[in-house]
Formats: sequence, structure tokens, C-alpha cells
Amino acid sequence: MGPTPTHLPTPRNAPRSQTDEPGDEVALFLATGPTGDTGLGPLLERILLRAAQLLGCAMGSICTIDETAQVYRKEVDLGDECRAGQVFSLDEGVTGAVVRAGGSVVFSEYSKVPGGHLGRDDARYQRPVIGVPIRLPSGVIGACVVFANTSERLFTSQDARILERFAAQAAAAIADFRLHTVAIEVNINLAEFHTSERAALAHRFGLPGGDDPCRPTHVSIGRLTETHPHRVLVMHERAVIRAGLVHLLTQEGTGIQVIAECGDAAGALAAARYLQPDVVVTDIDLVDLPGADLIEALARTSPGTAVVLLVGDPHDERIRRAAHSGARGFLNRSTEGHSLVRAVDSAVAGDAVLSRSLLEMWGEPADPALLTSREREVRRLVEGGLRDKQIGTELGISVKTVEKHVGTILRKTGAANRTMLAGLAHPHHS
Repeated sequence: MGPTPTHLPTPRNAPRSQTDEPGDEVALFLATGPTGDTGLGPLLERILLRAAQLLGCAMGSICTIDETAQVYRKEVDLGDECRAGQVFSLDEGVTGAVVRAGGSVVFSEYSKVPGGHLGRDDARYQRPVIGVPIRLPSGVIGACVVFANTSERLFTSQDARILERFAAQAAAAIADFRLHTVAIEVNINLAEFHTSERAALAHRFGLPGGDDPCRPTHVSIGRLTETHPHRVLVMHERAVIRAGLVHLLTQEGTGIQVIAECGDAAGALAAARYLQPDVVVTDIDLVDLPGADLIEALARTSPGTAVVLLVGDPHDERIRRAAHSGARGFLNRSTEGHSLVRAVDSAVAGDAVLSRSLLEMWGEPADPALLTSREREVRRLVEGGLRDKQIGTELGISVKTVEKHVGTILRKTGAANRTMLAGLAHPHHS
């Protein structure tokens, strides 16, 4: 048996935390949330850093435990010697003590921690340390540990309550990360291994393209490696619609791989963050987010991902907003399979894809007489897929001048963006 951690003291002469009434400040942090962080590591690091700051400290760690293997892993480590990513036995360290105690622990100095990993030459060896559990309803899943900056700093029950509130935030972050990871894995498995079942379902409900032969699509690993298929994420709130879309996209010879299916915008954003698909195919009628908002969020989480939207009413105002937000293609919900496949191919290539009804609503291209000769030259090159720098080189003008011409052309033609401009000139009809 190793030394027993002391009970949390509350001596009158104990140095206090940086705030005697931390509730409001902690609540403010938890309310504002981890805006701007991506991935579990940066989020946990921010939680730990703020918790340590509120306790007047600067060093600590957050660990997750694996009870089956009886080990824990340092996810974040703030200190002179970073050990993030390393794995230790649950018989060792402050995290091990937290797990054995089933609650918060305090050691008057780290040297008393059973199986401690710090050497005598480490400045933290003689300093107090506090550890609190990271809990889920299923039990303790980790620990949050903070070191005192000086040997005189004594941790109190109030300090433990502060740290426990941040540990609860860490638990939520870990649970959310695990939930999305599992959901993504399930969706990938469904997309890769159950195409035939989904195709049969699509045929049964008479979805667009449902009269095609319902057969699974088999693609060898060698072929995938050689052809680099377009990686597509399909999102729709109705499983039967997702099944139909997957069936249309994965027919023999399409060169498309559906890597995930999602039922809502939140799931699509999480999947896109980790999978970075080439294209997201979804409906403009989204459950959780307006279409344009989802497109902008996708642009932040997966910048290289194009968006193709299925629409019903060609007069829907959301179409123009979505185009301004960067949507690459717009197709009628009744589109045929070959049109959907072509839309994905074109979106990957950076081209616009518009349904005939949408073109009719937006009108024909502006009268060429409205454009100057230079603007017509720039427009021709934009329609050819050239970027501003390439256009400038071709015409012998600066990039800023090209940008000015493109802006004028968009205004005169009424196109929302350059991909729509290209679509108006050389549309792919569905």
C-alpha cells in the first residue's frame, strides 16, 4: 500500500485561488464554450489551461483511462516535459490514485504519489498536486491533474470544486468525440458493405433511378488506388432517400465512393471534419441548419469540399443564398442518376451544374453588348476555368484588375459567383 492522499484541506492560512467566488467566471467559460477549437486535443488543452489559470497554476494534465487494459493515456500535458500521448499503468501516478479513490485527491507534495513519474530533479517533485475524476454516467473515464506553482500553495475543497466543473466539461468533450467517431464508423460501414440492401430499398419505394438493376457495386482495392474515386458524403433526414442517392451514385463505372451517410447537419459537419470528402450531396431542406449556413460551416471545417444541393421549387430564395455561400451545384429532386453523377464530377472539377428549370428562372446570360471588350475576354477565360492569376497572365493585366472585371461581370449578368457564371454560359442540364 502506498501513501494515502490527504483529505482536501481548508486551513485559514491556506493561499486562496485567484478568485474566492469562482462560480461566475467558471460559468462564463462554460457558457461561451470552446469556440474555434477543432479536434479533441486542442479542446482539452483549452479546458485544462483555463482551469489551471483559475487556480493560479500553470502545469497539469488530462488523461483518459482504459479500464480493460488497466492503463491511462495522457491526452494533454502542460509542463516542461510534455508526455502527451504516452501510456501508463493505472497503478501509477495521480490518475491512478484518482481511479482507486473514485474521487478527488490531493497530495501535499508529488513525491508522495505512488508510482510517480517525476524525478527528484523536477521542480514539481516537492510541490502539491490535485487530481479530480472525469466522469460519465458509466463511471470514471479519466482525470484532470493540476500542479501548484510553489510548495506553499495548498489546494482546498473549493479548488476541487472548480476543477471538477472543468472536468465535467472535459467529460462532455470526450463523450461527444467518441459519439461522433462511432457514428462515423457505423456510417462508413453501411456505405461500404450494405449497398445492395439500400439499393433494394430504393427500388421498392420507386425512387428516381429505382428501375435500374439492383445490384451491389464491387470495387477492388486495386481499382480504388488507381482511379482515385470521388469521395462523397450523402446527407438526408430520411433513410430511404439516402439509400436512393447512394444507389444512384455507386452504380458500376461511376467512379464514386460514398464514404459516409448522415441524417442531419450536425452529423454531416462532424463527418466532414474527420473524412474531408470531395463532395457533400444533400437537400436544401435541412433539418438543423439553413442550407446556406451549412455550406459556410462546411467551408470552415472541410475547405476542399464542394456542395451539391437537391431542390424542389426553382423559385426558392434559398437557392440564391446558397449560391452566394459557395454551393457548386443545384439539381431537381427528380433528377436522373446520370445527372447526379455528372454533378458530382463537375463539382470536383470546380464547374457549376444547374438544372434546366433553374436556368430558366435565372434567365439567359446578359446581352454581350452590356459587357466591354475586355470584360468579354475575361468572361471567356472565367468560363474556361482559369483562375484570376492565370487570366492576368493571359491578358497581361494585374490580378486586382482581373478581380475588378470579374466583379463587374457578375453584377451585369446577375450571376451569384463565377461557377454560376460558367453554368449560365455552358450549363450541364439535368
